[in-house]
Amino acid sequence: MLGSRFAAQRSRRRPDFGLAQVNIVLLLVLFFLVVGTIVETDELQVELSQTTDLPLERLPRPLLLITPGGDWSLDGTLLPHAEIVTALTAPPPDGQPNAVYLLAPQDLPADMLIQTMQELLPAGRTVKLVTLKSTAP
Repeated sequence: MLGSRFAAQRSRRRPDFGLAQVNIVLLLVLFFLVVGTIVETDELQVELSQTTDLPLERLPRPLLLITPGGDWSLDGTLLPHAEIVTALTAPPPDGQPNAVYLLAPQDLPADMLIQTMQELLPAGRTVKLVTLKSTAP
């Protein structure tokens, strides 16, 4: 009788925690699905700046302005692309950063912007994009 008692204790099944783990994982998945849908679509949009009155004299130099037609003007002077690259190849004056500031229209296609930056590579300067915030309502 004593032997059968020990056999009965050994044959008892231990509790299975697999079901509880699956439930926890499913609750976490459900939680992250719900939380992920709370994000507003307005938060995912970017408002681009617009300029109504451009004070070129207050912007950093050298300023490369790209017109909507794709022409370049360096510090207010319209020049061919090759001449601008040659002018930018010269070392900057003492105390000035080795950079060229690029101002492009808001609707300039990305491939034109990338092409412009590739054309400026031989000048050996850092290209910094200039953005201006519109003051008009």
